[in-house]
Amino acid sequence: MLRRTALASALLALVTAPLVAVTGAAQAEEDTYYPAKGDPNVDVGRYNLDLDWDPDARLLTGTADVRLSVFAAAPAVKLDLHKRMEVSSVAVNGVPAPFTHDGKDLTVTTAVAPGATYLVTVKYAGKPRTVKAPTSRGDDDGLGWHTNTKGQVWTMQKPFGAYTWFPVNDHLSDKAFFDVRLTVPEKWTGVSTGRLVDKTTSGKRTRTHFTNASPMPPHLLTVAIGPYKKYTQAGPHDLPLTYWLPKNRADLLKPLEKTPETISFLESRLGTYPFDSAGVVVTPGLGSVETQTLMTLSADNYKQGGEDVRQQVAHNLAHAWYGASVTPNDWRDNWMNESVATFLEAKFSTAHHWRTWKYWKREFARNDDYYREIYGPPGAYLPKQFGQRNVTYGGALLMEKLRAKVGTDLFYAALAEWPAQNAGRNRGRQTYVDWLSQRTGQDLRAWFTAWLDSPTTPAS
Repeated sequence: MLRRTALASALLALVTAPLVAVTGAAQAEEDTYYPAKGDPNVDVGRYNLDLDWDPDARLLTGTADVRLSVFAAAPAVKLDLHKRMEVSSVAVNGVPAPFTHDGKDLTVTTAVAPGATYLVTVKYAGKPRTVKAPTSRGDDDGLGWHTNTKGQVWTMQKPFGAYTWFPVNDHLSDKAFFDVRLTVPEKWTGVSTGRLVDKTTSGKRTRTHFTNASPMPPHLLTVAIGPYKKYTQAGPHDLPLTYWLPKNRADLLKPLEKTPETISFLESRLGTYPFDSAGVVVTPGLGSVETQTLMTLSADNYKQGGEDVRQQVAHNLAHAWYGASVTPNDWRDNWMNESVATFLEAKFSTAHHWRTWKYWKREFARNDDYYREIYGPPGAYLPKQFGQRNVTYGGALLMEKLRAKVGTDLFYAALAEWPAQNAGRNRGRQTYVDWLSQRTGQDLRAWFTAWLDSPTTPAS
């Protein structure tokens, strides 16, 4: 039977309550890297998304109930929604409200005040498409809603892109609960982040309903639509594991069946897995991403073999602790997620004798100067070079240097204590570095500044 902590029970109560206020977040600030996305005055508590997909017309029809509050009084509320999504009506607490939709800015004219909760209901429809990602990576095929030639769908929105398919406060510090209902052709299944609570078929249409017991930022939500078959497995301490694979592709399951072992490996270093479920959805797209409780994995990842798939799973699962449970305040601090995930992916590879640790240390270090030169240092990367190796490999190199500096035992103790003490919160660089300095008994502030901000690799 799945364990239920007091925190998990409290979160579940929030999810099932008919009215949900905000998640108690501190006021956000405008993101320094992608300030056009999100409104720091808005705090969304819950999204209820009811989506209908017509693959022949490439048409998405949706109703979004967005329950939110604000930090300061304002004459209007702004949400992000791509201009391809045409809004037919908006209501606030059940009363029709005037609105404008200029570019991606959906502005609802209604006076709002702190301390109150508002239910904003948006009805809309359109033909969604991806938006350009802020990167030159070769495996990037855009952000947000993807549709292939068969009308199958998958979404990837890190660092932004949720606004391509639903009205959202597209800011990584605004964690909210999500309920997602998907109506799709009968032959297909709509899949989303969280636990499947209902699946029905009527009139050649199949409807699925997914709910989430923990809040998440918008970029960690995923949706996939296609000919999916569900597989299940029990993980450590009976953790429910779900794998959504294309029908007639049971061969893709083999490396995923090792996921319980991967979770145990990570738990031995990071503490108990912080959510109520885990899983994988395999899509026709490119690349993988750590969408919360249901990572998005590409069938393309399998071209490199089962070992590479298992490494991708280890990397993305590590983000459950660093990135999902504890999330940065600002995309400038993406290194806080990627450094640990890449470091532990390499440790996982070494533990299975796929690569030696000597190999990984050499890989992390050998091009660090070059990556810093063309993409920027890990803690001050170029905003148009998101997700490059200056952050992933450079961050892992930082972790290895930190381990050598403070000692292995203290390093791993701190690695597990940080997500345990900050579960469900957003944290920034200064808070993290100050905490590490106190925890290790060493003033690490100047050391971190050098490793994160220097245009060349520090000497030690």
